[in-house]
Amino acid sequence: MVSGQLHRHFRDDGAPTGIEFSTVRPRQVLVIGNLSEFTDGGAVNAEKITSFEQYRRSVQDVEVITFDELYQRACFIVVDR
Repeated sequence: MVSGQLHRHFRDDGAPTGIEFSTVRPRQVLVIGNLSEFTDGGAVNAEKITSFEQYRRSVQDVEVITFDELYQRACFIVVDR
């Protein structure tokens, strides 16, 4: 999200440099764990996956993904080109 305001850059003596910039709110991503952590003996552990999904949805302004999901996204981007 762009703040909508341009900021002017000045030299130490106060003279304008002619440079203008705007601030942005960068996207934040937290990469944790992998999908195999949600299985027990090859079967999906419903409590673990539910707990993770609740945590993922409760975090504001940060996208929480697993290493597996990040890898899948990267593969999709490479194949799609």
